[in-house]
Formats: sequence, structure tokens, C-alpha cells
Amino acid sequence: MSNAELDYLEQRANHRTALVRRAILLTPTAIVITGLVAYSAQYLPASLMPAIILAICAIAVDFEAISTLRDLRAEPTTTRGQIARLWKKSKYLFIGRVDYMLVDRLLFEIGPIAAAELRPGDEVVVEHWPHTTMVISLARDRGQRATR
Repeated sequence: MSNAELDYLEQRANHRTALVRRAILLTPTAIVITGLVAYSAQYLPASLMPAIILAICAIAVDFEAISTLRDLRAEPTTTRGQIARLWKKSKYLFIGRVDYMLVDRLLFEIGPIAAAELRPGDEVVVEHWPHTTMVISLARDRGQRATR
């Protein structure tokens, strides 16, 4: 599939910088939250509720930090396939709306303009980081759209 057959909907030129920025933010945060879990675990059972809440947060932040650090050593990958599902959801406690796309059992967060252009069943080519699935570029196959 050549670039002439692709209709690019989203491209991020500074994707590597965004990945490094994410690692700089998440890694120290993960270390601090994990340290707080260890500290609160020393005072169990009196600190049961804080330990549980911190542990849940630590699991989420540690997972994201590890995925981001793994992507720093990896190369971007390309996923081609049909969109299985598109949906919108609130991100943080009803603040902001995010568009999600499911392709080949991988979940991608996409921009609102790309989400408005795409429909379930469209053939897409997504260039992304393998562990965080951070989108670098998103394109729709023009040939597939014309056959509808």
C-alpha cells in the first residue's frame, strides 16, 4: 500500500518528544506512589484504606510508566485493519471527552476530527508506539472507501 492510496487524518511530528515528556512525568510519580504504598503498609491495619487506595493508583501509574519506558527502547510499529468500534468517553472524572478506536484488538486514543471522519468497518493504517499505543499517524485507505 503506497502513500498515494492513504488519506491521512492524523499525524504527530513530535511523537518522540511527547513520549519522553510522558516518561519524565510518569516515572517519578510511579516511584513516589509506590513508595507511599510501602510506607502505608508498615502501619497496617490502621492504614488499610489509604494503603488500598494508594495501591490501586500505584498499579495504574506503574503500568503506564513501564509501558512508556519500554517504548523509549522500541521502534514504532504499524497496525493495519478494520475499525471494530469507535466511541467517546470522559477521561478524568467527566472532564474532557476522548475518542477511542479499536483496531485489531488494540485500543487507540484519537483526535476528534479523525473520529468524526471515521466509521466502524473503515480500513485504517495506524503507526504507533507498541506498548503505549500512542498514535503517530492515522490514515484511511482511499481505495477501500471508494468500494462502498
